[in-house]
Amino acid sequence: MGTRNLTMVIQNNETKISQYGQWDGFPEGQGLTILYFLQEKENIEKLKEIIPKIRFENEQDIKEKSEFSKSIGAKEGWVNMDQTELYDKKYPLDSRNIGGAILEKLLEYQKEDEIVLVDAEGFAADSLFCEWAYIVDLDNNTLEVYRGFNESRLTSKDRFYNLHKVHQRLYPIKILKTFSLEKLPDAEKFVSECYKELEKNKRVSKNKDIEQEL
Repeated sequence: MGTRNLTMVIQNNETKISQYGQWDGFPEGQGLTILYFLQEKENIEKLKEIIPKIRFENEQDIKEKSEFSKSIGAKEGWVNMDQTELYDKKYPLDSRNIGGAILEKLLEYQKEDEIVLVDAEGFAADSLFCEWAYIVDLDNNTLEVYRGFNESRLTSKDRFYNLHKVHQRLYPIKILKTFSLEKLPDAEKFVSECYKELEKNKRVSKNKDIEQEL
């Protein structure tokens, strides 16, 4: 299902991975993909070893990708199924289909000297379209779950506070639940906790609306 999402990894107070995903952004979708990856402690250590090799694409990378897109017949950013398949084969880490599986996918690049990723962090500003996000914070050893459709103003303590644009009706995505990487729940509890927190937030928001009407 086309539930757009974002997967991020933070280390040394910097964004190291910020992967856009097109599908299955729900906790029981991409959320579980990330949870299963993190439950294997050795995966986290392998990821830490790979992170220094990662950089985000620069202007030259973008130019080369644009030229390749034109070479396969893409016009003004529009591609058909065959062209998408060719592009994803050439630049597999750019694929919108990877989502949270980017963490597992990166383990295949352990022997590479450099790994180039697209920086999609700005997508967090658009909570109308960024419906869910999952952030692995290696500094605080946590997995943060974020929800879109945010109508609540962020504070300076919120991770995406600086992404808000005045003309936007909705605010950037807001944190929903935080899990310790040392005490990750099983799949059932993870999904349950996410939705329990979501319902709690909805009740708080509804009560605020009622108070404003009164």
